[in-house]
Amino acid sequence: MERHLTQEDVWPAVLGGVLLSAGGSGQERALIERKFGEVALANGPLRLAPIASLHGDDTILVATGVGAPGQGVHKPNADHSIQAARQLLHTSGVTPSGVIPGHVPGIYGWVMAASLGIPVIDAACNGRGHPTVKMGSLGLASRPDVTFYQSGVGDKVRILVHGNTLTTSSLMRAAAVQNGGLIMACRGPFAASLVSAAGAVGAISYQLALGREMVAASQSGERVVDAVVRQTRGRILADGVVTSNTVAYADGFDVGQVTVRGTDGNEVALGVCNEYMYATSNGERVATFPDLIATLDPQTGAVLAIRELKEGTRVAIIATSKRNLPLGSGIFDPAIYPDVEKALGANLAKFALDPQA
Repeated sequence: MERHLTQEDVWPAVLGGVLLSAGGSGQERALIERKFGEVALANGPLRLAPIASLHGDDTILVATGVGAPGQGVHKPNADHSIQAARQLLHTSGVTPSGVIPGHVPGIYGWVMAASLGIPVIDAACNGRGHPTVKMGSLGLASRPDVTFYQSGVGDKVRILVHGNTLTTSSLMRAAAVQNGGLIMACRGPFAASLVSAAGAVGAISYQLALGREMVAASQSGERVVDAVVRQTRGRILADGVVTSNTVAYADGFDVGQVTVRGTDGNEVALGVCNEYMYATSNGERVATFPDLIATLDPQTGAVLAIRELKEGTRVAIIATSKRNLPLGSGIFDPAIYPDVEKALGANLAKFALDPQA
């Protein structure tokens, strides 16, 4: 059923979403997302509606950001999200019926929805963080015949393109690079029937439920870690200390590796392309995107972003299977993996596309 989002929903949405962003967001981003939520409610009232409340030919916008979340040159900007949406709507002439995020936390989608006077739809292109537009393309990366708009706004760049996923995504990535690493973006319009069939339906409810469990357990870091493991049906890969972090910005991505030495002497390595893309334990692959890998401070329970993992930082690494997450079907499209595999220098598709892995 449709319901209003309130101030009581903001912090749970932020915490759950930041955890599900798989290392792309942490304590600093959580505060930005919280402000986005407050801005959205100030523009209110804000509604959360199920995808089933729309007709199949109703149209939906996707609110997202394009670039490297850890770069830090240009921070996410709520006004830029609104401008990107209005730029797209002015050119396309559509009247949208709702907004979804490319992936959680996506609270800037709340700002966009409130500004346009339309609901946030309880879905996402993907219910966890991903590094490229193609990974959130609702399976259209392999459909060159399907075209749509992508609109982006940054401090130094404005862009509006129309074409298929592969062409427009490359242009958006280039614009993000020219803007210093990140632009706020909007894409669409997409039919509600497509989102219902190919999107991560229920992703916002999942995000909120996870966040509420984290809030309820916030008396101690250990309790938060336990709550996350329980709610995501995950496991702890390591509880130890960061021994190295080689992640650096290059060509629109944050790429590198974080290594952690567990208290049991086990060494876990996390491969990064904007988000955690794989984990190895003593050299053996134990998790691969779209499995969720997340890092928390075991003493406070705060989610730690990749850029916050300095050498010597204490960290708990949690992983859960892709089968436990709300995912869009586009994440299982082979066409989305080559550029990330090239940037990372690691095989992802072999594991990601295996339903048993």
